Amino acid sequence: MLLAACARDASRARAKIPPAKPGPVFILGFDGLDPKLTEEYERQGLLPNFARLRKEGAVGNVRSTLPFLSPPAWTTVATGVPPADHGIWSFWIATPGAPKGRYVDARSRLAPPFWEDLRIAGRTVGIINVPLTSPPDSVNGFMISGLPYPEGVGLTFPPDLEQEIVAKGYVRDALTGPPAAGSEEAWLDDVQRAAESRRKIGFDLLFQRKPDVSMIVFTNPDRIQHHLWRFHDPQHPLYRADSSDKLKNAVRDVYIWCDGVLGEVMDRLPPEETLIVLSDHGFGPAYRGISKATVAASLPAELAKKNPRGMSLFGGEFYLDFSTDEDRRTLVQSLEGLTDPAGNKLVRAAHDMVTKDRRGAGIPLGPAVFAEEAEGFMFYPGAPGDSLVSVLDPRAFSGYHRRAGYFGAWGHPIQTGPVRDFDLQDITAIVLHLLGEKIPRRYIHNVPRHLFPDAYFVERPMIFSGGPSEGLRSPAKPAAGENGSEIREQLEALGYVQ
Repeated sequence: MLLAACARDASRARAKIPPAKPGPVFILGFDGLDPKLTEEYERQGLLPNFARLRKEGAVGNVRSTLPFLSPPAWTTVATGVPPADHGIWSFWIATPGAPKGRYVDARSRLAPPFWEDLRIAGRTVGIINVPLTSPPDSVNGFMISGLPYPEGVGLTFPPDLEQEIVAKGYVRDALTGPPAAGSEEAWLDDVQRAAESRRKIGFDLLFQRKPDVSMIVFTNPDRIQHHLWRFHDPQHPLYRADSSDKLKNAVRDVYIWCDGVLGEVMDRLPPEETLIVLSDHGFGPAYRGISKATVAASLPAELAKKNPRGMSLFGGEFYLDFSTDEDRRTLVQSLEGLTDPAGNKLVRAAHDMVTKDRRGAGIPLGPAVFAEEAEGFMFYPGAPGDSLVSVLDPRAFSGYHRRAGYFGAWGHPIQTGPVRDFDLQDITAIVLHLLGEKIPRRYIHNVPRHLFPDAYFVERPMIFSGGPSEGLRSPAKPAAGENGSEIREQLEALGYVQ
């Protein structure tokens, strides 16, 4: 009863703040939180805080990047521009003429993150565990970087913060590999223990230091859904009815855990602060795999000469050396024509990633074509002799990404209602506008006006600064033999690379 009264008092306090008054922003990220599954668990009464967010705030889907992977998606949130501009398409950069390519880290970004814009404006930030932020940037405030971690770099800025948080039990983001057979429960405990350390230590830092922008990302929903979906879903070919309740409920329970995290933030958030909750993509089952190596082996000879690669990665990215429009059209048609033995389409849509967006110095670093799998299928590396479609190895992913992610906004000055027509790249402009800062013109955005009260933008119009390409740069030529072997080992351990 006392908690309910406090919540009502906080709501009344928020209502008294003039809508056009700028205020701080808290960004709460959950990697891989699926909007459909969240809504389903809400209906079951399992997520009271997400239900409260829907009732009191603005909730809906957010479109992820293409490809809808954590590196390009979170980098788009950080920079306000798409992969064509920031140059991060995956954990890997396909270098023409170098079949192995190279692996990316924060130094690979071709666009500055929003915390650099805020540093110039004299505003403070606290950034915790955002993927692709290692090595950490020199921010006005503090940063705890997210994976992958290049060899020989520190975890935090300022550097002395690392010793402080490690002494308190902070664990670097999940560097544990896929669970071995029979050890899934212990693996689950390790993943959740790391997330709890991030929650306690991260929240203490953010709520004690009170930066102008707080941002923290929890990646445990992604890990658990990737590797334990087969225990959750009775339709999965690898489902086992005799599994423990702990494994069967692991997916459900991590959503309940996220609900508790959300509730803690809502309870601790000052009345003048705006809360943004988001995921980088959604999730769904991976019932069967499509062998990328088998697909590549079946391509026309002219395409084979273009060194189709990216085969070591899960997902529908296909890279070609120096491709032409005709090459990509042929590859798109080949992928969209794939069927399983029963005649079912394997690819929902294939995208020419060059003609889709011709702007951006990062385009040559990305895939020539990206294919979205049909529901229940997932591209996996495979080998040329594999069947085109097969049940995946139990050590591989049993759940995989969907493009629609979760978005919610709550508090001053957000208007209650559903969110429509929204992209990840829109979020950065919203954050700077809520702070009362100018929005750099390089941001690619379409701020949904229905998030705000009527006449809001009359009182507080968006203000812009700079030129459309200011701050963007071209990719540096990689050093000879550069392939980021230490990062490859981490990604292999996580299951992203085979």
